[in-house]
Amino acid sequence: MPVPSDAAADWRSMQAVAARFVRWAVGTEGSSRSSALIRIGLAMLFWSRWAGELLLYMDQSPAGLFLAANFFVATTLLFVGYHSRAAAVWTGAVGLAMYYYFGFQLGREPWTHHHTYLLAVAALMIALTPCDRSYSLDRYLAVMRAERTGLPLPAERGNLWGLRLIVLQLSVLYFFAAYDKSSYAFLSGARIEAIFLWYYAGSDYPAGLAWFATIVSVAVVALEYSLAFGLPFPRARRYLLLPGLAFHAIIYVTLPVYTFSATMVLLYLAYFDADAVDRVIARLQGIGPAETAREEIS
Repeated sequence: MPVPSDAAADWRSMQAVAARFVRWAVGTEGSSRSSALIRIGLAMLFWSRWAGELLLYMDQSPAGLFLAANFFVATTLLFVGYHSRAAAVWTGAVGLAMYYYFGFQLGREPWTHHHTYLLAVAALMIALTPCDRSYSLDRYLAVMRAERTGLPLPAERGNLWGLRLIVLQLSVLYFFAAYDKSSYAFLSGARIEAIFLWYYAGSDYPAGLAWFATIVSVAVVALEYSLAFGLPFPRARRYLLLPGLAFHAIIYVTLPVYTFSATMVLLYLAYFDADAVDRVIARLQGIGPAETAREEIS
């Protein structure tokens, strides 16, 4: 029996959508500069959060010294970009060891927080990008080799599927953060009230706090659902970008979640077209984009 024409058309449409998604997810190549910026930013966030706690004199046990040595070597290599992808895997593995073993197994409770897991996973994902091809010692050595051998300079480009995984991770994070808050306990404003009283008001209950807390609670849940489903799409992103950045800026300065907030803002780079980010950087520096500059030099 022949397939009805409308069914065949629907099937072809579904195939086209699936093919477009596959190309976007694993088949897109672009500038490596945004990936490199995320690589550098992640190393700095690892330092700002844990460097002070992992100085060699802080924990002189064999396990503590081993962790500290791995932490500083891995994150330094990640920052300068020497064997960048291996350094990213190493850094991510250190982060997961801090989260699972030192945090949950050995009882270092602050290391069990979600920002530890997010940083570790982001480092592993950035290893799947061409983060070694820009702003790195790897890039410098590759250029030196090309000049010695008379070959064209290597392109600052590569497959961006690691950035796609970061986008997926952020969307999942926003969705479940909103889902967890989709209860009467949060939407009623009770949790916001408790947070405000704990950090700011003490036992003095300000007038109008209940209404304000309810409005803020509903707005937060609505925003997180919107960010989960809207940020991956350019048309929605133009309206959600500033609210998302403002949201993280507000909780950065008002609550002790500064590492998480800074990490989220840094990872927003993954949402943008890598070549568009390249063009913005080139314009700010007064030079051509990476590909154009490569062609002009060679």
